[in-house]
Amino acid sequence: MSRIAPESVEQVKAAVDMVDLVSGRTQLRRQGARFVGRCPFHDERTPSFGVDPVQKFYKCFGCDAGGDAIRFVEETEGLDFTGSVEWLAARYGVTLTYEEASPQAAQRRDERRRMSELLETAAAFYERFLWQAEEGAQARVYLGERGIGEPAAREFRLGFAPAAWDRVCRAAAARGFSEDELRRAGLSSKGRRGPVDRFRGRLMFPLADARGRVVGFGARQMPDGQPPKYLNSPESPMFSKSAVVYGLDRARRAISAAGRAIVVEGYTDVIALHQAGLTTAVASMGTALTEAQVTELRRLCDTLVLAFDADAAGEAAALKGMELARAKQLTVLVAELPEGRDPADMAVADPAHLEQALDAATGLLTFRIRHLLAAGGTRDQRYERLQAVLRAEPPSVERDEAVRLVAGGLELTDDLAAALVRPQSAGGGRAPARRQVRLSPRQRDERLFLAICLALPEHATGLLSELDVANFSDTVHWEAATVVRRHLAGELSVQESHDQASLFADLAALAAREEATKRALEELFWKLQLHRVDSELKTLRESADLDQSRSQLQQLPARRLSILDRLEAIRGQAPQE
Repeated sequence: MSRIAPESVEQVKAAVDMVDLVSGRTQLRRQGARFVGRCPFHDERTPSFGVDPVQKFYKCFGCDAGGDAIRFVEETEGLDFTGSVEWLAARYGVTLTYEEASPQAAQRRDERRRMSELLETAAAFYERFLWQAEEGAQARVYLGERGIGEPAAREFRLGFAPAAWDRVCRAAAARGFSEDELRRAGLSSKGRRGPVDRFRGRLMFPLADARGRVVGFGARQMPDGQPPKYLNSPESPMFSKSAVVYGLDRARRAISAAGRAIVVEGYTDVIALHQAGLTTAVASMGTALTEAQVTELRRLCDTLVLAFDADAAGEAAALKGMELARAKQLTVLVAELPEGRDPADMAVADPAHLEQALDAATGLLTFRIRHLLAAGGTRDQRYERLQAVLRAEPPSVERDEAVRLVAGGLELTDDLAAALVRPQSAGGGRAPARRQVRLSPRQRDERLFLAICLALPEHATGLLSELDVANFSDTVHWEAATVVRRHLAGELSVQESHDQASLFADLAALAAREEATKRALEELFWKLQLHRVDSELKTLRESADLDQSRSQLQQLPARRLSILDRLEAIRGQAPQE
């Protein structure tokens, strides 16, 4: 598998303007040597988020988010490590070089590059054909009838596939693409006389990955055209339907800023909502959200508002996808649309009413309860189904409201209403709040020492080399000291540096709050030596083998006095800048 060369990663890190990067997500203001603002990762009124522009780390003391530029892009853009480095390289003008693990890996990378070029070429061809060819008129009429204007259609790069059997195949071949590449890209299928176009006479919707690169197509049947209604690209190394969230490449920034996404069912729903100014809309490629789609959305927001057709929202598949989102700690709301209306129609004909429905979206539990109350069956059957749902819910205000809703709908006695949630299920499925761990004075000294080491590398290397595991109270801090020492020596690999970005961000933020001077560093170094001597004295005094410990007990007090003299001398020095 190919990977970005470590020197390229370092070039990207050096090129990044951290304040510029983060300012795209939250407004920053200078506060001393740092920049502060409201955290882009959680809702807060008092700023607890800071950026170190020199060491290029960010840290939030409210939600504990922290890291470097690459981690910031991973969290805000929903990309993996490689994608984040490539995203930053494109933004800051760095040309990347890659290392190939094997000739086979290099070949696979070249093949994917060729597939990407072919899919992009096809998307541009379909787009031109829609707007310039006479044959595309029927698709233009259809879009007009759906209320989708040309600007919105162009924004989403809609196209039209000619009806001819091999028009795309011939055009691709003229550009040097082979029959095998066309097949693997999902653009052709096998005909009796050779390859034929997979998509013919259809309205084309390019499907993109998180970075906006075309990975496949969704193709809609024209009125009176050949079924099926929708024909997607086949599954391939480039395209997986379950992993694509339609429109996410265009909605990403709006979703991150709003903290929520509107999830609709189809391509035209997304385009119509964006056209109406609802730019957080994306589509699930079907009624059921998949785990991969939920994971992708969870990186950007904490709330999903589902706006499916009235019938589709109540389907078992849709409910399963919603429960999957809740299991990933997302808040799921359901906007109930009028019977027979879909989001696209409402966005075009009555956008104000659609916005009201979205604003009035109810929790998933409330939606399910209403759905089950309206379902068929006897009173006892509905009671049992509702009880099963409510007993699986953790205590909450919404559950209490749901019990009252059921009690009123089924005209229950107080005893029967109370039995709806008894016995309660164990656990609530929500992540526990992060516990604040109180550090001992020794641990605080260790942590601050490492923080100032990171801030003053020119003075820290020699001091760190004189310490070993006995100078630290636990293995966690010793391991952190080892990481900092290797970082200052330039010994960490690219992946190791990325994995430790959160630690470095914590230490950089701590150093910014404290006195990061050479004198403070030396004082903390000798305090760590003092803590070690005190710990060894305590252990020896508690030892049963007095003969073995007697000689050490004679040496350690003298060592302790020497360290105290050092500390007194350091504290008596004049303040340093």
